[in-house]
Amino acid sequence: MTLPRLRTLISLIFLPLTAAPASALPSPGQDGTVFFESKIRPLLIEHCYKCHSEQEGEQKGGLLLDRESGWLEGGEMGKAVVPGNLQGSLLVHAIRREDEDTAMPPKEALPDSAIALLEQWIQMGAPGPKDDMGETEFSQLGDQTAIFAQARDHWSFQPVTKPTPPKASDSAWNENPVDQFVFAKLQENGLTPSPPASAKVLQRRLAYDLTGLPPTLNSEIPNPPSQIDSLLESPRFGEHFARLWLDVARYADTASSYRADTKTPHYYPYAFTYRDYVIDAFNADKPYDQFIREQLAADLMGLHNRAPELAALGFIAISPLLANNDDFVDDVIDTTTRGFLGLSVSCARCHDHKFEPVPTADYYALHGVFRSISRPRPWDRTAMPALDVYDVPAEILEDYQQKQKAITAKINEAKGNGSKLKANNRSKAQMIEETELAELLTYHPGATGRAMIVLEDKKPSDSYIFLRGESSQRGELVPRRFLKILDPEQAPFPADNSGRLALAEKIASRDNPLTARVFVNRIWGALIGRYLVDTPSDFGLQGSLPTHPELLDWLAADFMDHDWSLKHLVRTIVMSRTYQQSSQARPEAAEVDPTNSLLGRAHIKRLSIEEIRDSVLALSGQLETGLHSHAEDLWTEEYSRRRTIYGFINRFNMDPTLRAFDFPAPTATSEKRTENIVPQQALFTMNSPFIIDQSTALVEDLQLSDGMTEVARIDAIYDRIYQHPPSALETERLTKFIDLLRQRDADPWPLLAQSLLMSNEFLFVD
Repeated sequence: MTLPRLRTLISLIFLPLTAAPASALPSPGQDGTVFFESKIRPLLIEHCYKCHSEQEGEQKGGLLLDRESGWLEGGEMGKAVVPGNLQGSLLVHAIRREDEDTAMPPKEALPDSAIALLEQWIQMGAPGPKDDMGETEFSQLGDQTAIFAQARDHWSFQPVTKPTPPKASDSAWNENPVDQFVFAKLQENGLTPSPPASAKVLQRRLAYDLTGLPPTLNSEIPNPPSQIDSLLESPRFGEHFARLWLDVARYADTASSYRADTKTPHYYPYAFTYRDYVIDAFNADKPYDQFIREQLAADLMGLHNRAPELAALGFIAISPLLANNDDFVDDVIDTTTRGFLGLSVSCARCHDHKFEPVPTADYYALHGVFRSISRPRPWDRTAMPALDVYDVPAEILEDYQQKQKAITAKINEAKGNGSKLKANNRSKAQMIEETELAELLTYHPGATGRAMIVLEDKKPSDSYIFLRGESSQRGELVPRRFLKILDPEQAPFPADNSGRLALAEKIASRDNPLTARVFVNRIWGALIGRYLVDTPSDFGLQGSLPTHPELLDWLAADFMDHDWSLKHLVRTIVMSRTYQQSSQARPEAAEVDPTNSLLGRAHIKRLSIEEIRDSVLALSGQLETGLHSHAEDLWTEEYSRRRTIYGFINRFNMDPTLRAFDFPAPTATSEKRTENIVPQQALFTMNSPFIIDQSTALVEDLQLSDGMTEVARIDAIYDRIYQHPPSALETERLTKFIDLLRQRDADPWPLLAQSLLMSNEFLFVD
């Protein structure tokens, strides 16, 4: 029997990822609405609303394009948009100008970039504003007076308080305020909490939730407090939680475009220093308010010129966009406001926000802040400061220097040849060598670690409002200042700098009602498996309401009271009985609370692609630890044994394996991971050279001797992967499987390990 057929057999015998149905088109969610407001509505305003908008007083052909029902119901000719179906959407045929009688806009074709955005929007499911906007009438969309009146009573804009936890009738649930709030909500709904998880289950849950790795391989199970303390002090803690923040910060090692001359990515050779900064910050338990200040304005904080904190400016500098233009500014505004504040401010680029208290003037107040900076070219070594935290062994440094010298010589030679052909013209050879140098700087561990910084303009400038988002059509000049909904007085930022530090102080203030709530909610969701506010980057009027508002406020206040400490927040949550409950479903509770929003049991969590890869390396004994690293290859023949967070992220051409396992596209800030189950995931576990190689390494690491019985070997492999021995029934089943493999002349033990790594018991944490 061939290996592919054997792997098919494995997929039938065990319960791999294919056991669950494949997901259809992902739900667009709040990110889809933001995409519509920031990318699609501006196009419709410029090209379509004159004839197809209620607010413009026109509805030609019976078609409205300013609300979801308008494009779904369509006009006299039929449905303008069929979500997820380009061929079925009349709008697509019109903008492609397939028939001149129905071509739109009628006088001038849309740019290719605009057509591509509209097609992407339809493939996302055509998200947009509903007719039912809650308390806001559709006719009031964009009416900031009405929206501000509604916002004054909205929960997220109220000051953070620290409510007194209600006493629970069960004394055991009075030891942690988290439990008191959860117990009270359960009691209100006639429910009781679940019993505690077993010690073994809790050990695995804590290990994954705090470090992203399986428990260490020993037979002794520590008590939860000592295990928690050990995990919090592990360097693996920062590596795990940093990934959560890197999703928000849209981290990648390249820009979103490619070099037309060489068809290669625009590399960000020093992006890794930002990733390392985030890891170090979380390991050191840097106060979150300081973490905010450094990411927005480390260069304005009086640090020395090699300070490792300067790498924090990568938050701005690793933008998907290369040019310091209005789109770059828009990206930074979007990442900053959604990431720290949970507000979609970038939707006000072309018009007053349609359903949030953000007038266009507020957008351009922030536009002036980030327009008053520039970025060095990302591969310019002379413009970026070397950092003190990177010590390179002499032999590695020598190897790098030799390779760098050789490439530089070839570049200089190509320059000379090019100048003979045409002045100031780069030859093709020079372009190729420049790319080779960028790759050397990106990957080689001997290349100096440098901070991707930003530079202050000599003369900071305020921005004019761009009417309809067009820079050529200017409205009033807006001073650099904070958002009105959070700072009613809106005092202008200092005139002698961009205002980034002043902006950071406003965001990191205890008086800001959003910042602590937003971060606490992100951490709660990562640990519990369900957010208190199900739209982590949208706490505005259109965001979800909190399931436990008093608990969220108590956690936010306690977080700030303890110096904005991530580790204190994590310890508070995981020490609670709420977190330590069993995940076993209870039919009587499911009838009342089918989604477990009241937290009557623990949520089962699926491993991320990072956790899967890191766990396989850990279980095989091949995981290489150690902090700080240049970008490394994850799946090539010479793949890295380092943790996945150190892997190379190509924003322009994202790795297909990461994409198959719901790794977020780093083209924009991401609020949370989706969880789709698709065939590519099962194909990866069955056919990936990485999985096959590591399955063999796992068996070799166990050093199974010839004197061991077959059952003993099964027990050893099973226990290594699942941290417990198989049951009698499982042993019987696996023995038959081993016999079947032997009949096909296959080495059974690596295939057994591979099959166990495909099962739901490995891929899910309960």
